[in-house]
Amino acid sequence: MPPLSPARPAFGRPHARALAAALSLLALALLLYHSLAGGTLLSPNAYDSYLLQAQNWLAGRTYIAGGENYPWLELAVFEGRYYLSFPPVPSVLALPAAALGLSVGNLWQALWALAALAGVYLCFWRAGRPPADCAFWALFSTLSAGFFWLACSGGVWFQAQVLHFAFTVWASFFWLKQRYAPAFFLLALAVGCRPFAALTALALWLPAAWRAVRARRWGSLAAFTAPAAAVALALGWYNLIRFGDPFEFGHAFLPEFVRDGGQFTTENFWANLWGVLRPVTLTPALDLAFSTFNGFCLFAASPVFLLWAVDLVRAAVKKRLAPKDLLPPALALATLAGLCLHRTMGGWQFGARYTVDLIPLALLWYLARPRRPFGAGALWLAGAGALFNFYGAVYMLSH
Repeated sequence: MPPLSPARPAFGRPHARALAAALSLLALALLLYHSLAGGTLLSPNAYDSYLLQAQNWLAGRTYIAGGENYPWLELAVFEGRYYLSFPPVPSVLALPAAALGLSVGNLWQALWALAALAGVYLCFWRAGRPPADCAFWALFSTLSAGFFWLACSGGVWFQAQVLHFAFTVWASFFWLKQRYAPAFFLLALAVGCRPFAALTALALWLPAAWRAVRARRWGSLAAFTAPAAAVALALGWYNLIRFGDPFEFGHAFLPEFVRDGGQFTTENFWANLWGVLRPVTLTPALDLAFSTFNGFCLFAASPVFLLWAVDLVRAAVKKRLAPKDLLPPALALATLAGLCLHRTMGGWQFGARYTVDLIPLALLWYLARPRRPFGAGALWLAGAGALFNFYGAVYMLSH
């Protein structure tokens, strides 16, 4: 997928106001949620494993001392020691808080969520869209999607996904500017939050590398590859010194996977696929009925996927799909297939939280397409998505 022209559009007062309005809406929603939760925005989060790992780093340990005292965390057990079983990039960002003795994971999560929204807005600004369009996509992909519930909690599972989202959309911003070094560096950091991001990183790196090779721009190739390669080497080294395998983050040593035969198997695929497609229904008493384990219909949880599916079908019927337009949906399907091989699709949750990782791919598709005129249907989806996801976030407080 070729990037857009590097020419920079003007960012004037209308864009500044629209961005501020979008940020303030998400910030207000998060504030209201934490108020309903009992005033938890500045509270420590008992599931902030990344902060725990950062504290142990500062003490000179790669393992979690006293890990047996945290049975509610997903800690790997290897050779009698406890380790964080997730990629470590969020712990790097937690180092300043750990050094200062702060424990405000919910606040950091809210700030990363706002940074993600700003990244979406600026991507569409960079693509030459007007303020209303930029604000629409920024809110539609965050406040009106499964992303919102993730933004409400600084727990280990949610931090990784919100940071992956933020890194990916900001990588897209630099990609649109043809600034490949920061784009691939940020994509490498996204991999250090959610490993399946490697599919997107590789898919975007290969054509950029091929163009550089054909033009014999070896210095340029090295310049935009080296930062991402450094992140990859650091991740591999950290895995190696802990588990003796550069590709093992520790999930294979979670007691549940050791006991039940591994985390990725083909037997999981169909059950997990059904988990992210099962419908939301109404009871005879007109009460909503949905699963809070392993997800429910991704089109209801994140209506951006419903709009994307409709627009893909429309474009195909009208024969307006170029080969480059097939890359984001192909990456989304490949990533979803990989996720469905996992033992669970995220366990306890509202919506289909693993599929939030695919939203930046939908945005990438729209960024490369002509401007989409928004009718009442798209605006209704955005409003309904915001109401539904705020309802879901509050619902999960008591369930």
